[in-house]
Amino acid sequence: MRTPSVVSFGEVLWDLFPDSRVIGGAPFNFASHLSKLGAEVTFISAVGQDDLGEAAAEQIRKMGMADTCTTRLAEYPTGFCKVTLHNGTPSYDLKRDVAYDHIPFPAACPKKADALYCGTLASRMSDSFATLRRLLDEVEAKEVFFDVNIRGNDWSAELLSTVLPYTTVLKFSREESAVMAEALGIAGEDLCTAMCKELAKRYPRIKQILVTLDKDGSFVYLAAEDRILYSPKPGSKAVSTVGAGDSFSACYVYNLLTGADTETCLARATALSDYVVTQLGAVPEYPAELIAKIK
Repeated sequence: MRTPSVVSFGEVLWDLFPDSRVIGGAPFNFASHLSKLGAEVTFISAVGQDDLGEAAAEQIRKMGMADTCTTRLAEYPTGFCKVTLHNGTPSYDLKRDVAYDHIPFPAACPKKADALYCGTLASRMSDSFATLRRLLDEVEAKEVFFDVNIRGNDWSAELLSTVLPYTTVLKFSREESAVMAEALGIAGEDLCTAMCKELAKRYPRIKQILVTLDKDGSFVYLAAEDRILYSPKPGSKAVSTVGAGDSFSACYVYNLLTGADTETCLARATALSDYVVTQLGAVPEYPAELIAKIK
């Protein structure tokens, strides 16, 4: 079986707690899980020439990815989010104008890949948005996976309308569907289903739409068949949901690229995300018995 190649574009950042720090960012988590599954991953991002940037580059290498497309920028700090706790409830201060807001197009960018991944946060400012546009035009990818991550005001309807025409596999959550529907002028009593049907009509490259439903699992809409397949219902008690959606995306994409049918992709992705929620950390080690279930 040929090793699938994937280009993941977007943010890597640190959640800074009063007494610790944790690396994250959906594109980084996605890329890390794909690398663990066995894909060849190119991670395109930017970090600062600071301690957090060096630590991020070390983590990228640790996850088995080359950091040749992660640019070190002297002008901007590495992305971070300050997390404070008040009576046990966290609040988040996500900093703007950081390195991942200014990702340049890398000289070593692959010309071809089996899949190109992008989200929304990293393209909130013009520099990284311009790089994403160029990637969509210049990287010849069999699949373009668009993972919608609504984070406050750090997204735009323009971004959606720019990426959706290139998208072959789209993912959003039940909560995000309402925000997207308002931005795109879509309505319906069963909003998630209405969104899937309308988006598939508007954007003919879309083949599959993944909708995550939290504790109720997920479903995939198959555009060509106008059909919905539901995942098995997750059974684990959640310790932390951080990174669960990213692991789901990565496992689904890996199995899609290695030739698994849709039902198998969905079941394996659910199995991995159901494990991740039982762990502290977005990219935990995989026990041997889990590996047998997910690839």
